[in-house]
Amino acid sequence: MATSIQQRLYPFSTCYGCGPANSKGLQLQSFEEGDEVVCTFHPEEHHSNGMGTLSGGVIATLLDCHSGAAVFVESARRSASGTEFQPWVTTGLEIRYRLPTLLDTPSELRARIIDAEADVMAVQATLRIEGKERGQAESRWVRIDRKERPIDA
Repeated sequence: MATSIQQRLYPFSTCYGCGPANSKGLQLQSFEEGDEVVCTFHPEEHHSNGMGTLSGGVIATLLDCHSGAAVFVESARRSASGTEFQPWVTTGLEIRYRLPTLLDTPSELRARIIDAEADVMAVQATLRIEGKERGQAESRWVRIDRKERPIDA
């Protein structure tokens, strides 16, 4: 079985959405597929908005964190070793909710880089169920200089 982007590049992360080291988080596992990263998320009842569909906050986290996988892969490719982890953070996230996202069906997440510079990247991401788009996001990410802003790793 292939190793997820999260396990390969940042297994130490405690991020709620994508951190492998957060046992109470969403535990996203994203994989490269051509110029996109893909993930399947299996919602559980505690991810509900109280009305039988996925919480908008959980959807936002899924789209944000899955977009991060695309950024971290692109960043690693650009590093001297081709595999180096560099920290990035979201500086903007625009979400569009299209249709209710059901709890009883796995969601497919897809993300791709739409613009990339040395220290800034933009990502488009979608959440689909059975081919129908339920939500989409565009996000902007900036690289953190560890010398200026230390982060736990």
